[in-house]
Amino acid sequence: MLVVEASMATASDQIFSLTTKIFVGEEGDPVSEHQILFDQGLVYDVPVISRRFITIFDPAQKRVTLLDRDTQVQASVSTDDLIKITAQARAAVVDDEQKKKLGLQAEVVRTEQDKGYAIKFANLEYRTTTQRPGSPKVAADYAMFVDLASRLNLVRRLGPPPFGRMSLHQKIAANGELPLELTLTITGSKQSEQFRSTHSLGEVADSERQTINEVRGYMTLYRQVELKAFPK
Repeated sequence: MLVVEASMATASDQIFSLTTKIFVGEEGDPVSEHQILFDQGLVYDVPVISRRFITIFDPAQKRVTLLDRDTQVQASVSTDDLIKITAQARAAVVDDEQKKKLGLQAEVVRTEQDKGYAIKFANLEYRTTTQRPGSPKVAADYAMFVDLASRLNLVRRLGPPPFGRMSLHQKIAANGELPLELTLTITGSKQSEQFRSTHSLGEVADSERQTINEVRGYMTLYRQVELKAFPK
């Protein structure tokens, strides 16, 4: 199990951005694009194509906040609750076959051909090449973001089981690396689906700084609702 409490104890002073684009199959245009902005301990996940939902991760205050631009509402959940619910979900799985299906027993392996990493369980396989940032703190901060985002998706019942991807990013971060191009292959009975994401590391530009200021404004204006009432 990936332990993120240590990363949450002290806010990092790293300021950087990671642009993530997601492609379906061999399509040349992304179906999703996110600016993930790391600014002195806070992480802003801002979508570029479908701009409705924004998520702010605040490890120091142990809080994750979701914003909906359309309805102008926000919801929050504590990181302690995310960790607790994920632990409960793990503990609830006692059957070995189910553990394998959910990726709880899957191992990350090195891929010799591209010097990357892979993890496979049930009908899912993640493969990724990597890049090495100038500071290992950047890799640790990104792994913390992926961990919390994966836990949030589990709580909100979005996407595939998160445990395998959490293990993959833990391994990458332990080696001081970031994903460069990550591929998820879902093997079906008749055909397979493939999703590819690219990760571009850069500085926080002036336009992105303006985005951060806008998001902070939303947080003061939007009406608070319970997480279960927040739109999906």
